Amino acid sequence: MLGGVCLAAGTPAMAGDHCDRPMRDWRPRQAVEERARELGVEVNRIRTDDGCYRIYGRTADGRSVEIEMDPLTLNVLETEFGDRARRRDHDRPEPYRTAPPGRPAAPAIR
Repeated sequence: MLGGVCLAAGTPAMAGDHCDRPMRDWRPRQAVEERARELGVEVNRIRTDDGCYRIYGRTADGRSVEIEMDPLTLNVLETEFGDRARRRDHDRPEPYRTAPPGRPAAPAIR
């Protein structure tokens, strides 16, 4: 019996799939966006998922990030980072774009 007690005590509490907070108590989206900015995230989109706020954005170094946040306390419950920084040519300033095949690239600006 002692082994069962130790196992239960050593098992971390698992959060459910839902935040289980009544919507009337939720903090407004503006507060969520402000909290994300405090964390250094440029917010692209805020959604609700399984009773939690889910924030999609980019970090200062350009990596994509997805944050799950408690809608009442705005505590971060989970964070997932993208594999790499955004590297698409159409998102880069004109002098840094690569040339189409068969055409020379623009000279680099120093």
